[in-house]
Amino acid sequence: MLTQLFPFLDPIHATSDLILRLRALADDAAHLQQRRSVSPALLRTAPLLNYWVPIRRPEGLRLIGQVRGHPLIKARMMMTSPLWFADPEGNWVRTLSRYYRLGPPANPAEASLITSLNIQAHDNGDDEAPEDEA
Repeated sequence: MLTQLFPFLDPIHATSDLILRLRALADDAAHLQQRRSVSPALLRTAPLLNYWVPIRRPEGLRLIGQVRGHPLIKARMMMTSPLWFADPEGNWVRTLSRYYRLGPPANPAEASLITSLNIQAHDNGDDEAPEDEA
């Protein structure tokens, strides 16, 4: 069964917190579809992700990079939760939990090093920590 390979698909994980996050994501999706922009005030408070690299994981596309201003993650290097939306201009991304402002991407040498690291993920159901969520 799929839930044996991908436990996150099991409906048992549909907590009230997840449901609220999904509703907020759906509201943001409707806003983005209509206005194609994010409020500058919202982005000012969003964590900043510098020297980032996209990485494919079974759960979806994520970014690894150095974070500043994250409400839960104090570590510098982290992996976001799966991405849902990205600014065509490259200024921000949206995960299930929050928006991130995007600083410069990693240069090719850094990107190679970052993606070769085996960062241990810990999933607390939020967004991003040293390779995952907070």
